[in-house]
Amino acid sequence: MSPSPRARRSLSPLLESQPTCKLRRAGFSDLSNAARTCSLAFDDDVLFGRLIHPYRKSYPRDVDKYWYRRFVVDFWDWSHVFLVTTEPAVDKRGGIVTGFAHWSRIAPGWRENYRAGWGLAWWDPRRLLEPIFRLLTRISTFLSPNRAASKEDELIIERSYDYLDHIWTGDRSESWYLECLAVHPDHQKKGHGRALVEWGLEQARKEGIACSVIAADGKERFYQACGFDVGPVGRAGEGEGNPLREVAGGLVFFKEKQGVVLPVREYGSWTYGLGVFDWDNWQNKVGRKSAEEHT
Repeated sequence: MSPSPRARRSLSPLLESQPTCKLRRAGFSDLSNAARTCSLAFDDDVLFGRLIHPYRKSYPRDVDKYWYRRFVVDFWDWSHVFLVTTEPAVDKRGGIVTGFAHWSRIAPGWRENYRAGWGLAWWDPRRLLEPIFRLLTRISTFLSPNRAASKEDELIIERSYDYLDHIWTGDRSESWYLECLAVHPDHQKKGHGRALVEWGLEQARKEGIACSVIAADGKERFYQACGFDVGPVGRAGEGEGNPLREVAGGLVFFKEKQGVVLPVREYGSWTYGLGVFDWDNWQNKVGRKSAEEHT
């Protein structure tokens, strides 16, 4: 699937700012490389590595199945955008995938995405592709299970979805959301991840909507430095009975749409959980900001 003219235009400023890599829309054939990149990048991650894939050392290639089966379904949803960064191959033929980002345009319904140019009309036959690939994925999962995964926790993220609906409401109900960001370990700290993040921030700015992310433990400062300057406003594990309650990290950050300033969420039970985030420093900053607003 080739990028639309609008998509190509939206990528051009980032290409100029990242001379060491190329940023482009991912094609269907890129998904297997994207899955491998995610497997490597999240190998020791507390959620995707240690919790969901406790047997990854015994079956390292099976982890790719987890990512690929997610991507191959969402790829056919026109409100999802897949991006890759590449660098020239050693033999100068083509390029190697060095980074990957999965963005989705969250909205109250498909009509908002359709009006914004990121959805399909209800009658469009291409809408059949997503359910077809979802069915094929279920069949492949049955025939070739992910042996690296925990049977109990492989779908733990899906079981947590209903606990977070209250965050993406009001002025945040339309948002470009960063579903996944991964950079190959051999190509980290070269600006590839930042380029993949900047695409969504810029797209949200152009459309006049919010931009959001759930940060992995220890990655909060990276996303704040990229421009997600509001938050935390929530936690992936918040809510009684949430299966992610004891998982470290998962803090939600936003870049609000222009002109919108929302009240800071008060420190409370939603902040409970493990992780390296400095809550004391956050509380001090919130306190200083509140004092400045009242002087």
